Amino acid sequence: MTIQLDKVWEDYELGALEQKLRELFPSSPDLKGLFARLLRGDIWGCIREAFHMAVDGLTGDLAALKQIFIWILVLGILAALLSHFMTLFENHQIADIGFYFTYLLMGVILMKCFLEASRTAGAAMERILEFIRIFIPAYFLSVGVAQGELTAAAGYQVLILTIYIVENILVKLILPLIYAYVLLSVINGLWTEERLTLLAEGMEKGIGFLLKLLLGTVVGVSALQSMITPAIDSVKTGTLQKVIGAIPGIGDAADGVIETVIGSAVIIKNSLGILLLLLLAAMAAVPLLRILLTAFLLKAAAGLLGVVSDKRITACADRVGNGSRLLFQTAGTAFLLFAVTISVAAYTTNRGF
Repeated sequence: MTIQLDKVWEDYELGALEQKLRELFPSSPDLKGLFARLLRGDIWGCIREAFHMAVDGLTGDLAALKQIFIWILVLGILAALLSHFMTLFENHQIADIGFYFTYLLMGVILMKCFLEASRTAGAAMERILEFIRIFIPAYFLSVGVAQGELTAAAGYQVLILTIYIVENILVKLILPLIYAYVLLSVINGLWTEERLTLLAEGMEKGIGFLLKLLLGTVVGVSALQSMITPAIDSVKTGTLQKVIGAIPGIGDAADGVIETVIGSAVIIKNSLGILLLLLLAAMAAVPLLRILLTAFLLKAAAGLLGVVSDKRITACADRVGNGSRLLFQTAGTAFLLFAVTISVAAYTTNRGF
């Protein structure tokens, strides 16, 4: 069974899609070359290329993150030394002023680090949304050809629901809640009693629960849709195939041609689906790893500062690290929502091939 790449490229209008993709993402790989390799079954080669694309985009950030880590450690140690030095004065107000000065300076550096991670998370979700809007019509066109128009329409509706969740819940609700959590965590250290601790912990748990709820909702809707619409389309196609196969003289030949055409459509659909997932993963990997490294460095700095520095400074650094981890979970959830939807659509529309 031979699939003509140029004809598929023209029929599915993938050339125009590649042009739009390069306008938005100049560093995107050769789309046609990757698709050709997937049609030949070279999946691991495509995965290696996507991995190298992600690693190349991350190497430039390691030096900046290392510098931030060193500055946090230096400032934390200086804050500890200054706090101990100020206690030598009989007037404790001087010691309090010295602590608040160093604490606010530390808070400014931590907030700057967190805001950079939050901009990375917001930009990553915007890029994912733009990529999905560009690529998904061609993919569900292939689903319609391979399985049927009802399955394609239902899958497209689930994806519209996913886009709505990412745009209006993750970007407009979850991200502001994470900002509020980090701001409360920084303000919390201004009191010796840390009065906002329970409120901040409650917000952290609530954000984590909401992210799990959104992911479970999309997975459940996708699974339910995949149980019904592909079966309806399979019944329609199977009935038509039996009718054509019953025609005397040409029935067997026509049935073989239909099987070949459907098999080719399934291969094209699966190749497009894998290509979509690989590009999506390569696009999301760099910002996700950047945010994860930021969270790890902040948590590691808090752990080291806990040996010498004031507990409020240590707790502040630790909670800002938790805020960066929540950013990673939010951006990762946006990626998983689309990846799960596409994977379910690809797996349940193979017609037994």
